[in-house]
Amino acid sequence: MPQGGQNRNVGDQKSEKKLYYHGLVEQKKLNVSKLKLLSVVISVLGVALMLIAAQGAQAPLAKIGDVYGNYMMNYAVVRVEGNVTGVPYVFDSGGKLSITFTVDDGSGAIDVRVYSPQAEDMVKGGRIPMPGDRVEVEVQLRVRETYTYGILQYLDGLKFVSKLYSSNPTPVTALSPDMAYKYVRVSGVVTSSREVSSGVLFDLDTGGGKITVLIPKVLYALWSAPNVAVGDRVTVSGIVYLYRGDSPEIVVRDLSDLEVSSPEQLGPIPLNEVSGHVGEMVLVEGTLETIAYNSASREYLVTLSGDGTTLTAISSRGVLYTIDPLSVGSGSTVRALGMVTADGTLKVSKFEVVRANTPGVRKISSIGKADVGRIVVIEGNIVDVAQVGSNLKLTVDDGTGRIVVFIPSSAVLELDNTTRDSLKKGLGVRIGGYVEEYQGTLEVVPYTGKAILAYGEPLPIQTTTATTTTSTPSSKTTTTMTTTTTTTTTTTTVRRVTLADLASASGNVMLEVTWVKLYYVNYTYVMLVKDSSGEANLTVSNKIIPNPFEAGTGSLLRITYDATSKRIVSISVVNPVPARKVSTGGVTLDMKGVTVIVEGTVVDVYTGSTYVKLTVDDGSGKLVVFIPKSVAGDMTFQKGQTVRVGGYVDEYKGTIEVIPYTRNAIEVR
Repeated sequence: MPQGGQNRNVGDQKSEKKLYYHGLVEQKKLNVSKLKLLSVVISVLGVALMLIAAQGAQAPLAKIGDVYGNYMMNYAVVRVEGNVTGVPYVFDSGGKLSITFTVDDGSGAIDVRVYSPQAEDMVKGGRIPMPGDRVEVEVQLRVRETYTYGILQYLDGLKFVSKLYSSNPTPVTALSPDMAYKYVRVSGVVTSSREVSSGVLFDLDTGGGKITVLIPKVLYALWSAPNVAVGDRVTVSGIVYLYRGDSPEIVVRDLSDLEVSSPEQLGPIPLNEVSGHVGEMVLVEGTLETIAYNSASREYLVTLSGDGTTLTAISSRGVLYTIDPLSVGSGSTVRALGMVTADGTLKVSKFEVVRANTPGVRKISSIGKADVGRIVVIEGNIVDVAQVGSNLKLTVDDGTGRIVVFIPSSAVLELDNTTRDSLKKGLGVRIGGYVEEYQGTLEVVPYTGKAILAYGEPLPIQTTTATTTTSTPSSKTTTTMTTTTTTTTTTTTVRRVTLADLASASGNVMLEVTWVKLYYVNYTYVMLVKDSSGEANLTVSNKIIPNPFEAGTGSLLRITYDATSKRIVSISVVNPVPARKVSTGGVTLDMKGVTVIVEGTVVDVYTGSTYVKLTVDDGSGKLVVFIPKSVAGDMTFQKGQTVRVGGYVDEYKGTIEVIPYTRNAIEVR
């Protein structure tokens, strides 16, 4: 039975095959694992072909106005084409560069950021977009609430449609706004040179005017800054760029277009031969006699003597700055390098002190009309302070007499907060300047802020009193007069104490402390300071707090403190520690009260009734910079500007802020 049953089953299966596969020949079974492998190979090849095709395809060309602020475009890759509108800004963070430049296509403008290592390759390869260039750039968009920017992810994504350059630049001696975006060449003598956040900025005297030249920092970001010194002869080519929209200056495009030569050492010519060298650079040597100011031309007239004659040369205040009246007085031997103008006048580009005749402190009573124009140094206590427009007028008493000190606005601007707020009644000063007669009154005029030394405390002074006694003899024919001179020394001392002594102190006392933190509490500034005896919070005016660019928290300070009114009177810096530079994304809450310096691009501006709030980003993250209107004054800000700000760290409703307390710690470029 079992066998018969099995045979019947086999027969049935054969019958089924014939039923379902009638006319077909039975095939071998397929290998499924091989099919799987084949499908994987085909898929990989397909993806590879798609990637190759994608790399060859261009990102879509977009209008900036269509993508700016469009959240749907966040992280999208697009191409934009437009004109470069400003000088590229470079930021160095821990040895890694980032470069930002702005492109405008007529529908809007967008910042393009280039990060390391592409930024370094851009500098090394000289592929830096400059004002007036037309570029096509492929970027990945970042769309934020109030700011949109693009990131250049590979250097070949930047293409120059056209470059503003000429192998035969137009020679000029002066600039005007209608020359914007022209390529020019200029030669002249450097009259001032300084390094700013955007590069090396210097002024050239061309003989036909003054031209400002900027060597962008991005050109030398990987190397040292070019050395351009006052008195150097410079020939340079570059782009005429309107700084802040209306001030023409030359922006150097390539360092090979900059030629710098030091003054030729041919030796000085006699003073009486200067007029015979019209249009030439000459060097003269003579004795410094007098200084005067020509208000019509706003230039200084400097009289030199020698070779049996005198020469009156013309100088700007920036050039005269070399002669510090506290250490270089009338009678000093100086050299003057300059160009002889068409009328035979020497226009000085550089002074050099050969032998200094250091002036001693003069008694005020000894200064008379014969001293007009000559440099003098006085020392005494301030008895009156008056603001005359933007100028400052002091009356100083040394016990022998009083004299007016007129400080021009240009010198006032050079004073740091400590000096400026130590110019108060009752406090001592030493001041150097030239003597001038104004409306019959003699004045001392310091033409530079460095000639003003404020002691921050009263000086002991001597007062001389003459007493005349008259006696009449009995004969009534002779009168005898006896004069008795009495000298009285009046000394005002400021006692030095520690912080622990303040509770029992009164009047003005002196402290030497380390600055720890700064706060703003109940509408006033409070400095946390410490010494060996402990810590204390001292009330202070922001006008006398040191500029954090020069001295921040951690600095050693000498403070005059009014223990009666419980307020700091003056501050002098003993050992300065500049505030630390921090990236915008690196400012944290544990820095609260500490001074820092931040630098970056303004991505948002909000103006309140009593403050201006900037959002600044250097590529590491956004940071709020809160500027009180009392600090900002008439300063204006706009998106896209580069700012450098020093201030203290604070927090408001969970948001970290940097708050500048002095306008001198806000730079906009």
